[in-house]
Amino acid sequence: MHKRALAALFILLVAVTALAPLHVFSIEAPPNGRLLYLRMVSPGDQFALSFIHSVEGCPVRDHIRIDSGYRMITYATEFWSSRTGLPYAPFGDETFTTEGDHFRIGNMNRVIPEIYQWVDKKYANRLIFGDGKEIALPDLAGDTLLKMSVTQVRLAQYAGMKLKLSIR
Repeated sequence: MHKRALAALFILLVAVTALAPLHVFSIEAPPNGRLLYLRMVSPGDQFALSFIHSVEGCPVRDHIRIDSGYRMITYATEFWSSRTGLPYAPFGDETFTTEGDHFRIGNMNRVIPEIYQWVDKKYANRLIFGDGKEIALPDLAGDTLLKMSVTQVRLAQYAGMKLKLSIR
């Protein structure tokens, strides 16, 4: 009887753990929804999305953090020109500063539900995470549209998604 109770308790523990919710940052290719990248995120995690502006040909870097509600929040943007299609002034409580060879708008608080970005090797699209991990976005699926988002999944789903990514 004791072994059955332990086995039942173990099965219950595994089931509860598998159903535990967690939040993930994912990158997928919208045309077919193919998952390209996945990582767990927590409030306070940060990353930068950098690229070459398609019109001005200058670098742009958006700084994003995960807030307590697991939303992506743009808190700063840096850009090396301030002409066509680029920021030119702060709004509300934002700050506009010159930092050496570029400009920075800080104190931003823009909620970004999802990021859709066309990536292309010539635009040098990159993600740089706070832990130093860097991803060249065109290396994930070539020159295409990518969707980046934060969603809640169960631990079992996450494990399955990671397994699927690892066997590609």
